[in-house]
Amino acid sequence: MYKYINYIFFDINKKISIGIRPKSGRNFSGKICVHHKSGGLKNQYFHIDFYRRINNFGYIYKILKCINRSAFISGIIYENGLFCYHILTETLKLGSKIYSGNNYNINNIGNSIIVNNINLFTIINNIEKYPFFGGSIVRSAGTSALLTSKINKKIILKLKSGWNMWISENCIATIGNVSNITHKFICLKKAGKKRNIGIRPTVRGVAMNPCDHPHGGGEGKKSPPSGQLSPWGWLTKGTPTLIKKQEKLKKKLYKKFI
Repeated sequence: MYKYINYIFFDINKKISIGIRPKSGRNFSGKICVHHKSGGLKNQYFHIDFYRRINNFGYIYKILKCINRSAFISGIIYENGLFCYHILTETLKLGSKIYSGNNYNINNIGNSIIVNNINLFTIINNIEKYPFFGGSIVRSAGTSALLTSKINKKIILKLKSGWNMWISENCIATIGNVSNITHKFICLKKAGKKRNIGIRPTVRGVAMNPCDHPHGGGEGKKSPPSGQLSPWGWLTKGTPTLIKKQEKLKKKLYKKFI
């Protein structure tokens, strides 16, 4: 029976995943538009269900690592026969039972339900900006948001960045933290690992030619000028143009998606 299910999984996996290769960062004429990108190994991209409105129970059959996202993903088989990939929630294991849909209000970890049915001060992830938009907020490894209040059919969330966000009560979210909390401790260890990901080396502007950077050219080793420039010619040091953090904290930071 397990071999039969495994064969079905392999067949479906080919239909909901695609092989991709990292881009070189060049435009149609061959000029570099995005620096430090090239090469890389061919990888598999898994199409993930961010809508989660199936209204059925499912079981985790596979746990995978996708190179295109920091969190783990889980292959889920629903009781009605559907199969899809989800972003894995922390503490879930193979065989764990979850629910995805609108018509349920039990706050178990891993359930994807409407935000209005979730209790206050619950940790959630993979949140929709608007109803039927698909999960687009709090999806990276180890992140989460806190549901702080419900006011007049509007939900207020507290994000890790410190922002408070307003969303509709009909948006869907998953209960719990995103998996792979230790992702921030990963060390690549060697240059070849970065090249496999598709990242090219970063070089100082002083070591370049004049046609490549304003600091380039000259004989032998040379220090950068006092007014340091970017590769595109604007000043990179001096008076900061961004608002200071202290001034940001004084404001009431609200992002509204209603």
